[in-house]
Amino acid sequence: MDKLIILMFLLQGVWCGDWNISLPEKIEALSGSCVTINCTFTINNKYDKDLTDSAVGMWIKNGTDYSTNVVFHSNRTNLYFKGEIIGKLKRKNCTTIFYNVTPNHSGQFFFRIEGNDVLKMTYSQKSALINVIDSPLNPTVQMFKDQMEVEVHEEVLEGSSMCLRCSAKTLCSSSPPTLTWSSTDRLHLNDSSRLQLDQQNQTEIISDLNFTATHLQHGVTFICTITYQLQQRNTTAQSYITLRVQYPTKNTSVSVFPSNSVLEGSSVTLICSSDGNPAVFNYTWYRENGGQLEELQTGYNLTFNMTDRTHTGRYYCQAKNKHGTQNTSVLLNIQYAPQISLFSCNKTDVTLCLCEAHGNPSPKVEWFLSGRPVSNSTNTFISEERLNSTDLRSFISLHQSLTHTDTLQCVINNTHGNASQQIQLVASPQEMTQLDSSQ
Repeated sequence: MDKLIILMFLLQGVWCGDWNISLPEKIEALSGSCVTINCTFTINNKYDKDLTDSAVGMWIKNGTDYSTNVVFHSNRTNLYFKGEIIGKLKRKNCTTIFYNVTPNHSGQFFFRIEGNDVLKMTYSQKSALINVIDSPLNPTVQMFKDQMEVEVHEEVLEGSSMCLRCSAKTLCSSSPPTLTWSSTDRLHLNDSSRLQLDQQNQTEIISDLNFTATHLQHGVTFICTITYQLQQRNTTAQSYITLRVQYPTKNTSVSVFPSNSVLEGSSVTLICSSDGNPAVFNYTWYRENGGQLEELQTGYNLTFNMTDRTHTGRYYCQAKNKHGTQNTSVLLNIQYAPQISLFSCNKTDVTLCLCEAHGNPSPKVEWFLSGRPVSNSTNTFISEERLNSTDLRSFISLHQSLTHTDTLQCVINNTHGNASQQIQLVASPQEMTQLDSSQ
């Protein structure tokens, strides 16, 4: 009868709030690993003297009848579940770890404390539900931009300070899992890991991957892998996140078809390409003219159906998206057969002749006197002056007696053709006659 009165008194204490227990409502446990139940409790202050180092803790599964349903006793090693109370019961910490978890560990667990004399209490008002799983749950991946969490599918701007966070409950505190990061393009990744308690007072492992977003990471998939080292095997699970980075135009280039060196009269097309996110919405073409850029047209290509030598020059393509612009240029080189623009002679004590020509590529000049090639000698001096990449002048001085039948010929040629002109040389300048020319 006295024991019944004491029991009723203790139960009244439960409802009065003197006897409380803190347990996680639900715990995931991995088969083959261990599981930790974080546990603290309170008792009525008048029984503190009975909570000594000799106090014992018990776990009752699927019910509160400690006479039949006890699966763990801190002072017995031959009960159903192997484990230990790693908390100090005297300090009202009943945190417990079960080893070698099997599916039989699944169920509802109630805690019971027994101390000296009448301190005996089963905390029936709250329990912990253990759910044993065969393979680990996928870790949780979050994305933070400039320290603010954003949706994992959201696009971020290049230059943003990024943090990818991978987290998971450790399930077994004595043998916590490891988190590792990898990526589809094998980037060098620097991460930092830590352990902390979550809102349910369960230990979780966290790995943060910090970096500054660049265009090189656009479309890259980052993979977080959790690995549990079990007695017989290792088991893993993964979560993924694909980074979407917006950035201004980059890698702008111009391709020329068939080539940037084409023959006069042929067709040539300039095509501009650029990388950007969002995609380029406008291409503008310019031509350098007198040190200024002259706008020609918009569109990704620029075509000349019939080229002429005036089309030679530097062309610019400007690519633009919402985040910026980028320019690139190409030199268009129109080639043509050579032509003689000036051929004249002057006679004083010597005969001095000038042959001026242009062509692309720049032509070569040869001199012929009465059909025979002329080179530098005692009586002949030849010099050359290149005016630019397409024009040149060639001079010849003749220190010899000439007859009425002597002719001087200027012959020019490049890879696209040749041209020539000749003059009949006589004793006096008044009698010099320019003869036929050929090309």
